[in-house]
Amino acid sequence: MIVENAQENRLKEYGINIKTKYKVDDQILERNTDHSKEDNIHQGIIIEKDYYRGTLLKKENLFDSRMLYTYEWNHDQQISCINCGMTGKIEDFYHGCPYCHTTYNMDYDNKELGSKHYFDLTIKDKSYVIKTYMIDFIVSILITSFFIIPNSRTFYFFDILKVVVGAILISLILFYFFYYMDALILLPGLKRKKEKQNQKQQAFWKRMSSLGIDKVKFFNNFHYELRKYYYETNHNGVIDFDIIDFNSFTEQIEENQLSVKVEVDIRIVKYKNNKISSKNTTKSYLFKRVNGYQELSGGIRQISCPSCGASIDLTKKECEYCGREINFYQEWYLVKED
Repeated sequence: MIVENAQENRLKEYGINIKTKYKVDDQILERNTDHSKEDNIHQGIIIEKDYYRGTLLKKENLFDSRMLYTYEWNHDQQISCINCGMTGKIEDFYHGCPYCHTTYNMDYDNKELGSKHYFDLTIKDKSYVIKTYMIDFIVSILITSFFIIPNSRTFYFFDILKVVVGAILISLILFYFFYYMDALILLPGLKRKKEKQNQKQQAFWKRMSSLGIDKVKFFNNFHYELRKYYYETNHNGVIDFDIIDFNSFTEQIEENQLSVKVEVDIRIVKYKNNKISSKNTTKSYLFKRVNGYQELSGGIRQISCPSCGASIDLTKKECEYCGREINFYQEWYLVKED
């Protein structure tokens, strides 16, 4: 599939297979990058990813239940080559027509690559826990100092050590009290901040809808462009990524062209020295809307080069016969990462 080609090439290079489990209604379905299992998914949520290189190297189970995924494909479909007329199963044409070698481009009949449909008040920022303990510790120092300093004849290093140790012990005892107070004092402000963030995103999609922007198509283009960005270059051993959350969308229009800056929390998974590591970070990506793009619909399609007429592979950057650069076949493309 066009959307998976770049990542699968990277995984084959390292000999890695990723097993992803989805929850669809009350079913647990699975898709593997080595194609050993390819359940059709309709608006499912990811609940687990297992990374194998012979044996299990890593397991991830932190995913956002608001992200919906769809991969629907008719595996038993029969097709006929438009060039020579050969008929066979669609899987026989994955690498082109077996008889005349006409190139075909395949995409899912229906796909939804992590569209975010829902908003909630989940607080991801755990810094309030650190702030709570710091306040707790400062108060504990004041308490221990109040009892130790007046009762000390002198105040040397040993007395300072008693204050510190006493403050640590008291702070651990008082932490749960302060944590409860934190819920009453600090969390409402964080929830209001989160609600404002959600309102801004809802307003953004309302504006985009008025401009005729399809939400699912934007998310599909977003994920496809990130896959090309991370897998088609030697991106320091990146083998996978997951969007943890979409933080903000900011649009602007320059020279009659719409661009959108997307800030996300993203988990980037890398392979190095037979080990798989992951890191959560915040990044921004700038996307521009293509004016006059040619849309590639789902299913199997043969696309001809506008210069020489040869069948072209859209996963390549140019026609393999005449070298003409391949035009855009989607609405949004990645300009840069910040």
